[in-house]
Amino acid sequence: MNERLILTGGRLLDPRKDALGPPMDILIEDGLVKEVAEHITVSPGVSCIDVHGRTVMPGLIDAHVHMFMNEMNIAALAGVPQTYATAKSTMVLRQMLHRGWTSVRDVAGGDYGMREAAEAGYIESPRLFVGGKAISQTGGHGDFRGRAASGDDCACCTGLALFSTLADGVPEVIKATREQLRLGADHIKIMLSGGVASPNDPLDSIQYRVDEIAACTEEAERWGSYVCAHAYSDVAIRRGILNGIRCIEHGNFVGAETATMMAERGAFVVPTLIVHEANTRLGGAASGKSPSSMAKNERVRVAGLAALKVYRAAGVQIGYGSDLSMHTQHFQNEGLKLNATVLSNADVIRSATIVNAKIIRREGLLGELVPGAHADLLVVDGDPYSDLDVLSRHEDRILAVMQAGKFVRAVPPISV
Repeated sequence: MNERLILTGGRLLDPRKDALGPPMDILIEDGLVKEVAEHITVSPGVSCIDVHGRTVMPGLIDAHVHMFMNEMNIAALAGVPQTYATAKSTMVLRQMLHRGWTSVRDVAGGDYGMREAAEAGYIESPRLFVGGKAISQTGGHGDFRGRAASGDDCACCTGLALFSTLADGVPEVIKATREQLRLGADHIKIMLSGGVASPNDPLDSIQYRVDEIAACTEEAERWGSYVCAHAYSDVAIRRGILNGIRCIEHGNFVGAETATMMAERGAFVVPTLIVHEANTRLGGAASGKSPSSMAKNERVRVAGLAALKVYRAAGVQIGYGSDLSMHTQHFQNEGLKLNATVLSNADVIRSATIVNAKIIRREGLLGELVPGAHADLLVVDGDPYSDLDVLSRHEDRILAVMQAGKFVRAVPPISV
């Protein structure tokens, strides 16, 4: 079916520029952007939607989400059936989409089943780019067993089992990587340092040997995929980059020399500053974090903005990620404003559009409104270049969300 519509008169936000362009018409056909021009003649049978005085911008991309991690404490997923975790995730994904996030990259948990359910239209969701289970060493950031648990304890039927798989030594790492790729992962996630949420590993711990890291990245590259890595400390980041990691998640304690090396090698970083800020605002009880986790959280929170300055100075490609759970998801858009305390508004917008499109390898298809791109877009009341608060106030300032040429949300005065 040849479905065609035109958005007329909206000011186009091109993330490759630093200011809004003039009013433009956008012709959309079969879910794709067909033409962008100052004036497009409306042919018979083409729907016309007037968006004069509004901003039309590409849909946002969040490169660090966890669709299943929706308990206040990740370890609590050990008592949650996978069916319940899946049902809960559908609400989380729908809310992300309605906040303007038309694509997301899940970096521990999301699998091909959820991706295919979204593509088939069975759930209302952003476009999903999934990594399956993250790969962790025993006792690493993906090992949420209590210290009293034995190696024989099995949580394979619970929500916790969706998060990670344990692999030690080169053969096990190779097998774990191959298994996630077999299961349709778009990328691989590996844990290279301690973390805030994991109960037993020190934040500064260095996880995986270099031969294990290299084995993971080689397997992914031979498959035509790539590896992103959870890493906080400078040494963990450096070891990862030197052994083929393409994208660093978090990266709060980076040094200038390591950041320069990342820039030279074309690596990416996806800061997740808003999750640490959200935990601090809520406090330990409301965020579900133990006192030890909250102490870790404060360290990474304080370091996060300073690290963003280091990445900016070195010229590292900076994406955007939120890393939030159900009880903190409402902070997702606020993360843009937080990052703008260091970066320019234009750079923040780029991070959540064209940079993240490069990370997920969808340049020219997502993150910008150009002929041939998916018609994933937002109609916004206001100018995000001058005030990112228009995206934070998504309930009344994001007037419409379109995905694949169809409106999934619209509020007055937009009429569809």
